[in-house]
Amino acid sequence: MLAMLPHPTPLATHLVGIDVSKDWLDIAFDDTKVERVDNTPAALQRLARRLVKAGLTTAGLEPTGGYERLAVAVLREAGLTVLQVDSWRCRQFAKACGQRAKSDPLDARIIRAFMLHHPCRPFPEPSQAQSELTAWVREITRAEADIRRLENRKAHPTLAAITARLDAEIAALRDTVAAAEQAIEALIAADPAMDAKAKIITSVPGIASKTARVLLAEAPELGRFSPRQAGAIGGCAPYRNDSGKARRPAHIEAGRRALKRACYLAAFAAIHWNPWAKQLYADLKARGKPAKVALIAIARKLLTILNAMIRDNKPWRDP
Repeated sequence: MLAMLPHPTPLATHLVGIDVSKDWLDIAFDDTKVERVDNTPAALQRLARRLVKAGLTTAGLEPTGGYERLAVAVLREAGLTVLQVDSWRCRQFAKACGQRAKSDPLDARIIRAFMLHHPCRPFPEPSQAQSELTAWVREITRAEADIRRLENRKAHPTLAAITARLDAEIAALRDTVAAAEQAIEALIAADPAMDAKAKIITSVPGIASKTARVLLAEAPELGRFSPRQAGAIGGCAPYRNDSGKARRPAHIEAGRRALKRACYLAAFAAIHWNPWAKQLYADLKARGKPAKVALIAIARKLLTILNAMIRDNKPWRDP
């Protein structure tokens, strides 16, 4: 596979690709040499010292649901630049190079090869308050999903003793949600910049504090995006799929999942409570747009407007 790639850049001698899993990491030092180390603090600290001693300056990893956080922190503390590799693009890159097989060592080599020929951004370095906010918001999302799952189980007749246990689990999860909401309120109130953003976001009719905290947690860069970037990050940007004379419907894809969901729900609320969104929705429907297409258009527009509002530090003003 690697023989099919273009000539590597000078960065090749200073770069490693790392495939992260729950228990270990596979590190590709070059096209052939791949080593495995445990995903533990001690093993990662030894690895970081080796990389620095060998003159390696850059490591690339894919986001893996949180398993990469320890490696990112340890490598960054050792002075290495840690780049974030897009998982989907990296996989398509492997297929374009003719690499159909998939394993952890192969993935590490693919990650390294991908970085040699495609620019990657460093992993974000959130503040302590931002990290805590994101953790609490995601905990609420998980707890609410568990509550829905348990309530669905309760909907089917079962033993009284089992129902009582389900009720106890649901009550505990609701206590978790309540505690998380209190912690989030305290975090936002204690951070002037975050508090100012929250007030700007909730000044939009139809957007309440629940949506605001998701936007703050999942899009801390809001206010620094271009209009195109805002739509793409929110997963609301339509992508054309034309070929020759064929004109196919555009489709949305990718984006940050939690942010996409929050924007869609905000658009759904806005068409009922926000006169501007209600009129825009009616106009789109009158032009023959399906309901979901119209909602996605409003979600994209809302996110673009919020980005501009935070950038200019101005509350909502009805267009």
